[in-house]
Amino acid sequence: MARSGAGTIISGVVVVIWWCMVVQRLEATVFTVGESSGWVVGVDYDAWAKSKNFKLGDLLVFDYSSAYSIDEVFENDYNSCNVDHPISSDNSGSTVISLLNAGPNYFICGTPGYCAQGMKFIANVTT
Repeated sequence: MARSGAGTIISGVVVVIWWCMVVQRLEATVFTVGESSGWVVGVDYDAWAKSKNFKLGDLLVFDYSSAYSIDEVFENDYNSCNVDHPISSDNSGSTVISLLNAGPNYFICGTPGYCAQGMKFIANVTT
């Protein structure tokens, strides 16, 4: 009988954790980077990002042509537009990134030259 009670408690805890994850996902906001322009040269991504209130679990959607890519990088690589050591990288043309870390999250175009032309931004994520 004790085992059954412990199993019920564990099952209850699992259900509560699962429910919290579902609720967090339902509250997530989806941000299309660059709005209707997408991920291209010529958009002020700094101004765009500063106008947003990013929270944990929110989603960034990047829509772009095959000329570009999206890299998540560390701060030093962001500041120098270094594409050699990305945390993650994608060039599929449609990338969705879940914001899982509070604080600054750094994104740049991984195609050489475009970061220096302004294809980069910091998503400051709050809890």
